Amino acid sequence: MLTLDFGCGKKKQEPDAIGVDRQPGSAADVLAELSHFPWPFADSCASRIYLCHFLEHQPDTMRVMSEVRRIARAGAEVWIVTPHYSSPDSYTDPTHIQHLGFHSFDYFTHESFEDFTYHAGGFHILERRLTFGGNLLLDSLGRLIARFSASFYEKHFAWIFPARNIHCKLEKM
Repeated sequence: MLTLDFGCGKKKQEPDAIGVDRQPGSAADVLAELSHFPWPFADSCASRIYLCHFLEHQPDTMRVMSEVRRIARAGAEVWIVTPHYSSPDSYTDPTHIQHLGFHSFDYFTHESFEDFTYHAGGFHILERRLTFGGNLLLDSLGRLIARFSASFYEKHFAWIFPARNIHCKLEKM
């Protein structure tokens, strides 16, 4: 069972995962510039892939997800964590290029993406949730509203009660 951790930085999500990063001095087992494609992995080789605080740094999310689809075997789990667009973390870091919302990952479940250049579809969302900071009152209100309806939260309350991160677990179909 091959586990890949893209953009692993100084700490991998799992100790036995193969870390991939472009930074020397990181926990990477493989140094690669991940904005260049194709990535140095065989088709259908991975059964688990981590993209934790990685997507927001990539100039081409669709191409990244196309590569993830290519290297993931059928049934593979893809774990994604990224700042929610309302999080100060999303805009504070000048290396963040993408600002994603709760429904950004819906696009990778659409079969219609199979017909486009990227072939980024073919995933099923197993789990998706927003996390909030530690303020008992304000974060609890945001959490409660988002639990009721993420769409309603994003439309009416995201800028009042900002979320911290989006956690999304996909499965390659």
